[in-house]
Amino acid sequence: MLKSERQELILNRVEQYGKVVVNELTEELAVTEDTIRKDLQELSKAGLVRRVHGGAIRTDKSLKPFEQRINQDSSRKQAIAKEAVQFLHPDQVIYIDSGTTNLSFSSEIPLSFKGTVVTNSPSIALNLSDHSELRIRLLPGELNKETKVIEGSDTISAIRNINFDLCILGVSSIDINKGITVPMMEESLLKQQVIKQSSHVITIITADKIGSSSTYFVDEAKALDVLVTEKDIPDNLITPYQQEGIQVIY
Repeated sequence: MLKSERQELILNRVEQYGKVVVNELTEELAVTEDTIRKDLQELSKAGLVRRVHGGAIRTDKSLKPFEQRINQDSSRKQAIAKEAVQFLHPDQVIYIDSGTTNLSFSSEIPLSFKGTVVTNSPSIALNLSDHSELRIRLLPGELNKETKVIEGSDTISAIRNINFDLCILGVSSIDINKGITVPMMEESLLKQQVIKQSSHVITIITADKIGSSSTYFVDEAKALDVLVTEKDIPDNLITPYQQEGIQVIY
């Protein structure tokens, strides 16, 4: 099999299953692991897949580098972020998940707000650093240099020791049947733990993410208490979530 044919097959597998595993491809294609790794490296450089430990996954809108995402749809994100401020109450312990929409939300928190914010996003922590009445805790762990997020086992362990009154959950994909999904396994594990530790879970999400799905399952859609989205979203997209008991603000 020619290299071009092999790489085309790999891309087809990624498109079909959302991911590929090096040792599985080695057996299927009867080539060495080094050959598969070189293929994945070339495909990754071309922006066709994203390398992860042991294989590769489908490229995803949510996996664009932070610098590219921060200005994408910024006015839309700011508009819906303002709607979520109503859920803030004095002295809450709030988890603000990573993501550019949640960064917009952090900009809407009043300077006078008194409480505690825990986050895995250095950008959100810095954005709130001028809030004199706000305690800010940046979680421990390893910095993902591309997404600018703190992640890993140390991050999840720290979350287990905190009970949150409110969670602003970052969601890149949600579907009423497939639930909340994300493109990275570590991200899914972290969000699962945050949901367990939270009394009230909110997501602030642009309309294009509703009805979409990604690779790794986080939780059912009904794990959300509130979904905040855009005003012009069709009612038929929102009704299934309302029927699950989720408060939808749009």
